[in-house]
Amino acid sequence: MKRAARKGDKLRARAEAEAASATRWNHDRKSKQASLLGYYDPAAPGVLSSTRQMEFSHMAIASPPTSHRGLVFGIDAGSGWMVVHDPFTSYGNELESPNVCFIGDLGQGKSSAMKTWAVLRQLILGRRVVVIDKKYQLDQNGGEYTSLAKELGITPVKFMVGGGGARINILDPRIAARLHEDNHDDTALSTPAGQSMLVRAVVEEALGRPLQPKEGKAVRMAHKQALRAAATAGEIAHVRHVLTALYAPDKDAATASGLTVEELRQWGQDPAFELERMIEDDLAGLIDGPTSDEIALNAGLTVFDVSLLPEDGPALAIVMTIINTWLANTLYRQKEPVPTVLVIEEAWHTVQGSVAKVTRRNTKLSRALSLSCMFAFHHISDIPEDSPAIAMLKECGTVLLYKQQKTADALACEEMFNLPYGSASSISALVKGTCMFKIGSLDSFVAIHVRSPLEVELTDTDKAMKSTGTMDSAEQSALEDAA
Repeated sequence: MKRAARKGDKLRARAEAEAASATRWNHDRKSKQASLLGYYDPAAPGVLSSTRQMEFSHMAIASPPTSHRGLVFGIDAGSGWMVVHDPFTSYGNELESPNVCFIGDLGQGKSSAMKTWAVLRQLILGRRVVVIDKKYQLDQNGGEYTSLAKELGITPVKFMVGGGGARINILDPRIAARLHEDNHDDTALSTPAGQSMLVRAVVEEALGRPLQPKEGKAVRMAHKQALRAAATAGEIAHVRHVLTALYAPDKDAATASGLTVEELRQWGQDPAFELERMIEDDLAGLIDGPTSDEIALNAGLTVFDVSLLPEDGPALAIVMTIINTWLANTLYRQKEPVPTVLVIEEAWHTVQGSVAKVTRRNTKLSRALSLSCMFAFHHISDIPEDSPAIAMLKECGTVLLYKQQKTADALACEEMFNLPYGSASSISALVKGTCMFKIGSLDSFVAIHVRSPLEVELTDTDKAMKSTGTMDSAEQSALEDAA
């Protein structure tokens, strides 16, 4: 054994000597003169070793930020790993809530991410997608999802004040008539908002304040009377039936409640006046009749175009909330759940005033309905501090935070979503197309959204700003149209 060891040492020494002699410009110390002439001392020759001894030289490799299940979003900006996530496949593992919120300044890539990851890629899996399209595009004479819908052979359902568009009924039979639901805690119920909550929300929006107890009693009794009167006439009840009942309460119903007709008329007078003004002005042609036949869930994509509704006034918030409630009740009645994505851009319209309570009620039941609600906001400051939407955002299982130019807005994101200290500065430094991705209780990371060439074409909303047209070409086009 000793002879073998000595022989091994001799062989190792001979190998090192041969390696050293074969290496040119090998010096024990640096040569300043050689370095000036452009020569550099090479590294010393290697030594014999083993795999076990060389383990220390392997660099650490970052683990992927997500699992392999779901839909591709893009790549992790830190490690280069692919980001794969989906609210449905992640539910029960990384997530307890399927709802998603996108928050970021205008023009930072929220819409592109929603159109690809939340719409097109969901459709590939055979899921149902419903979009409430708010952003008006001049070249489409409608919402920004118009061109995408047409490419898929879908005609958007348009709403417009004064008629000529679709109509949606707050007393639609597909929205359950639970007349006493407003007497309970809305977060404790196991069903979506129904007619009673919608009627109350619409009347409160009309009044611009909460209903007083006596007014609430008059509205509830008018709702019941409207349903009875419509059923007797063989009609579908709608909001004008409620208005008629407020002006002319039923004597028998009043007596049964220990009231007089005149008392009910007085209590319902202010709600009646404001409700009449609203359905003849702000909501003309939108809710004052049976639901249009074109309002139905498609097998794939359904687009509700509300881009022509005025920004000011209650019409936009009320219609968006009614659509939300109609969808929730439709899904509640389905025999076999189909994963459904509801996309609401400019979602701040649904989180203010009386309609916020209805929206909160519906999103609370997303898990039971196999529904993932995806909301987009510019800033958390857009939401009133006392709005139920604050709790709704905190409960979102997936959060995508895009650049917030103002430090206060970035700090609000850091605080609301319990991000590590210093995340606000990272949010403020994000570039277009990147976001801070937060999934459940996992660590947040910066993701880069990646789109295919086809998706880039279908999701381009900057065509107007990138136009190369001139006044001459515009005038020529106008002449050709006239001819």
